[in-house]
Amino acid sequence: MLEEHLGYVADRIRLEQFRSAIAQVIRAGDRVTDLGCGSGILGLLCLHAGAGRVYGIDSTAMLEVARETFSRAGWTERATLIRGHSHRVELPERVDLVICDHVGYFGFDYDIAHTLQDARRRFLKSGGALIPARIRLQLGAVESENCRNKAEGWRAAGVPAEFHWLRQHTVNARHAVELPPEAVLGAPAGLGDIDLRADHPDFFSWTVELPIERDGVMHGLAGWFECELAENVWMTNSPLAGRRINRHQAFLPIDEAVPVRAGDTVKARVMARPTDHLLAWIVEFPATGRRFGHSTWQGMLLAPEDLIRSQPGRVPCLSREGEARLAVLGYCDGRRTAREVEQAVLREHPNLFPSPEEISRFVAQILGRDTD
Repeated sequence: MLEEHLGYVADRIRLEQFRSAIAQVIRAGDRVTDLGCGSGILGLLCLHAGAGRVYGIDSTAMLEVARETFSRAGWTERATLIRGHSHRVELPERVDLVICDHVGYFGFDYDIAHTLQDARRRFLKSGGALIPARIRLQLGAVESENCRNKAEGWRAAGVPAEFHWLRQHTVNARHAVELPPEAVLGAPAGLGDIDLRADHPDFFSWTVELPIERDGVMHGLAGWFECELAENVWMTNSPLAGRRINRHQAFLPIDEAVPVRAGDTVKARVMARPTDHLLAWIVEFPATGRRFGHSTWQGMLLAPEDLIRSQPGRVPCLSREGEARLAVLGYCDGRRTAREVEQAVLREHPNLFPSPEEISRFVAQILGRDTD
């Protein structure tokens, strides 16, 4: 986790662009909410720019990094840090600015649109600002053996033949890649724009035509973003950009490598349901009539019981672990200590799990996750 967030904090271009956007929209004394604040870097930039208070929200242990960082920087009195998911958090006041960097490799894939939609409705003052404001999606046809190897990993040399069937999952997955400019077979197409200041449906669908500008072999699609943080302040992870942030692109494989020639056109359709982390893509080659359809649903490893649980008409019953959780939480009455809760569970539910040690570990886990 620290390594991941070091990448964000050490990305000079990213920080410069956020700093410029913040300077453009913030006013002295403004209230700010930083969604998924992580290390707190964006909130820190807002405080340096004159914010009166920052509410940082994060569901991970990185919140403690933010807390210690604000303390060491002397900002404790102006920073309120809240552990939780932003959709479940309530703030004591509305704010002037909501800021967030949940911009995925493909722009929309961390469900930033619906996260900011919720924040606009519940956190933001009328006339308040959002950073970012808009995401422009880009799509290109790609020739890359490195990308192909990611999709074909389970069928690579050295992998026992009994496991080759798993290739059907990786060829239906979105892969994080670092593309060199020469991997793109032609000018990318603008797939679509997501205005983060507006409401959006749960389902997106875009269709484009991709020009092929050189002879080669197409291995799949690559997606990236151009993100408008504030007016005339953009950040991008485009492999074709001279000043791009340090963020991967998204590679979407096709089932077979297809030879293409300069002057060809490839048709592509991309569909997404970001809230459910579902992505589908269809690629057509008009010159030959070939067509490929893929989806991350086909790439998921699902047990039969997972499919049963997804059916809305089923009658749910508590699992063994659900009953165990209910038993533990039943002792959390605001009077018992954690040790007393553990002792009560061990005494009254000795068969909750196969060993007393596992019962104690489970109690500690539930108390650490589901109680204050």
